[in-house]
Amino acid sequence: MCKFGDVIVIKNYIGDDGKKVKHHSFIVIDDNPGIIKGLNYNLVTNVMSSFKDEKHRKKKLKYKENLEVYSDNIISNLKNSKTGYIKADQLYYFDKNKIEYYVFARIDQQLLDELIKLVIDLSNKNKLKINIQNLLQTT
Repeated sequence: MCKFGDVIVIKNYIGDDGKKVKHHSFIVIDDNPGIIKGLNYNLVTNVMSSFKDEKHRKKKLKYKENLEVYSDNIISNLKNSKTGYIKADQLYYFDKNKIEYYVFARIDQQLLDELIKLVIDLSNKNKLKINIQNLLQTT
């Protein structure tokens, strides 16, 4: 089971462009059951991405919606020296019973607090992108 603050890898999901994506990392920001647009969910996440190079890093961090993740922010038994970023403006809703995932790590409390503040700020400004396409999938 995953919980608030976990880094999970989802085997298959539908991305913001409507296309199927394989093996991608997400941060769990809510693991409580709820309903959105008449659909049941029990998992809300933000997608994570890696930087390709320094130029890509600078480009992505120009946007307030992207939050940088350092390897020190990741709590895991596995060593991962990659840095990346969280797309805080993109909320993905899932039903855990309809997806395959595993818990990879956790983010530290400082980054989690920063992420939640950013998501709330973006919500207050109506700048969140909601992806419920994965709730429409059948097992």
